[in-house]
Formats: sequence, structure tokens, C-alpha cells
Amino acid sequence: MAGMEKTLDDWYGKIQKQLTGKISNFVAFLFFLFALGALIMLMVMQKYPQQAFLVILGPAVAGIIAYYNRIFATIVFFGVVILIFFF
Repeated sequence: MAGMEKTLDDWYGKIQKQLTGKISNFVAFLFFLFALGALIMLMVMQKYPQQAFLVILGPAVAGIIAYYNRIFATIVFFGVVILIFFF
């Protein structure tokens, strides 16, 4: 587990260097994430209006887990990237 966390730290260091190299890139990335979240929210609200509370509760719980578990955060990140490319 320690070796995997070191590899993840190296990846995050490279990503952080790329994102924070220019503040405009970082802000654009944040707006992209916001737009993606709004799109997912619209899709859930239209298909499943009874479960609309999950649009708020799901990301909040996942954010708390990701804050404490870097491996979970990395898996979710790559999952979202793969979903973006295939859908």
C-alpha cells in the first residue's frame, strides 16, 4: 500500500504542477468540473425526480471519503475521466 501511495503522490505532484502553473488553467478546470456536475444533476433530476436528494448527498459523502482516502479519490477520478470519453 505504501508503494502505491508514493506513486499516487508522484502523479498528484505532476498534476498539481500542471494545474497550478497557470491560474487560468486551474480556474478553467474548476468551471469544467462545475459544468459536468450540473449536467449530471440535470440528467438525474429528469430521470429520477424521487431520488433528487442523492444529487447532493452522493457527492458530499464521496467527497468526505475522498478527503480521507487518496486511493478512492484516484479511482473515482479515473472513472469519471473514462465516463467522459465513452459517453
